[in-house]
Amino acid sequence: MSGIGFRLKVLLAAAWAVFAGVNCYLTFALPGNETIPYHLVWASFALLYGLCPWPRRATRVVFAIISAVTGIALVRHAMAGIIRWEECTETILMGAILALLMWHVNRQWAAQEGLRALQEADRHRSEQRETAARFGSHEVRTRLTIARGYAQLIADQSAEPIVREDAQLVVAELVKASALATNLLTLVRVVEPSATKAVDVDRMLADVLRRWSVTADRNWSAQSAVGVVQGDSERLEAVLDCLLENAVKFTSTGDTIAMTADASDRSLVLTVRDTGAGIPVGDIDSVFEIFRTASTAGERGGSGLGLAIVKAATEARGGTVSVDSSLGRGTTFTLRLPLTESPALPLGEPAFDTADRDPRGEFVDVLG
Repeated sequence: MSGIGFRLKVLLAAAWAVFAGVNCYLTFALPGNETIPYHLVWASFALLYGLCPWPRRATRVVFAIISAVTGIALVRHAMAGIIRWEECTETILMGAILALLMWHVNRQWAAQEGLRALQEADRHRSEQRETAARFGSHEVRTRLTIARGYAQLIADQSAEPIVREDAQLVVAELVKASALATNLLTLVRVVEPSATKAVDVDRMLADVLRRWSVTADRNWSAQSAVGVVQGDSERLEAVLDCLLENAVKFTSTGDTIAMTADASDRSLVLTVRDTGAGIPVGDIDSVFEIFRTASTAGERGGSGLGLAIVKAATEARGGTVSVDSSLGRGTTFTLRLPLTESPALPLGEPAFDTADRDPRGEFVDVLG
């Protein structure tokens, strides 16, 4: 592309040189009618200068040549009495105008170069961050896995009850540490741009539900009539996994966990609702903060990385996430993500509905 761009610049410069030369000749050859060719020389120079950067030396040489040639033509016509002498000052005025134009163009080029440099530096930093996160997370998880294996071996083979209990405690903490390292890597990656592709939201919710329904004894359900949209299925699933993990943590056996998806106002609306412990009013504003300490979470409180990932991933794509909760009655998280295209499948009857409804429209069935 750079070779094509250079050849195009050469062709433009050659074409302008011919055009300017013809008009300079007409400026001399048409005394008293030199106004149009005179201004065409200057206007064409300004146009060409604005299209692509010029070397400073070439700019000064061309500027001086145009000023001299057009100025000589006007002076000759004034000396012949064809035009008035004050019209010769137009060369000075046109030169001043062009000088100001070139100053502004140079400022714009400098600003664009600075912006490109900042974008390149930011891209480089992002790559370094992700590389460091991937490497660090991989190394940490590898060592945690090895340590957990030895701790589990001690717990399984030790004849001392106290040693077994201590080893199981170590195993549990290592599992938490491994999950934390994974979440940290996810948090770094979700804010980076990613390519979009066709995502079957209905099928995605069905797959997510199928995976989670075997992990905890809850009333699981999901409903979607969205069809296919443009998005990143991997990150959508990561967001849903974080919300479902949080829902499982704060619910008990027999509680309901329900997912819904809808497309309205050119937005994909995802909700995850549970009938668990709920969130106190004083804690709602801080649930998305990293490493928060929830006042009522007790032993179920974590690092807060899950909901921080949800917020970061949603806002990085121009979306919003909100929470509505009532203490002792449950919580609903609502995500709104802008759709780049209209759903590929028309809205209508749900593509799947894993929940049977009672007459009140509540989710009551259990999947799996």
